[in-house]
Amino acid sequence: MSLGNIFDRSIVKEIGQNYGQEISNKLSYDSTHNGKWLGYDTGGKKYKNQLEQICKTWTIKGPTATFNVAQNMYKCFFDLVEEAQSTRKFDIRELLDLMENFNTIHPELTKVHQALVQLNKEELAKKVDEMDSSIFEFFVAINENLTLLPEPTGWFIAKKKKKWELHKQIKDNLQEWANTYHS
Repeated sequence: MSLGNIFDRSIVKEIGQNYGQEISNKLSYDSTHNGKWLGYDTGGKKYKNQLEQICKTWTIKGPTATFNVAQNMYKCFFDLVEEAQSTRKFDIRELLDLMENFNTIHPELTKVHQALVQLNKEELAKKVDEMDSSIFEFFVAINENLTLLPEPTGWFIAKKKKKWELHKQIKDNLQEWANTYHS
């Protein structure tokens, strides 16, 4: 792995750590959930649409063009991450959107990797694998820094319990991804 890749991965991990800590600091069961998408008050929807478009329409056109597809997916994903961080209005919906986008991009990066292997471009395939691993590491870092608040108790806390259950489900999903990545 080159020095540039180590530098990129450390930045991605730091972003994930910071994002996880910020979400933990900002989330509470009393906060309102506006139900809006990632970056609803800025340009986030544009980045999400670009990512979806790339993932749905890419084709194998040769080694360089195919590798460029993976780079574009990766860039669009981290544009979404940057968009989520730029607003400083952390909402659980943004994390859910990022997770959904990962579920979109991960299989496509795997397909690009396989295509490059079939085109006998193992070095480019390895770089695509590193991009995918970098995104996994981002979520592993979020998982390590996302603290689940204690389960609320009492009689009149149905909304708080519902939010806690959603947070727990997200934390469990992130932990599952971390376990998969580490195995």
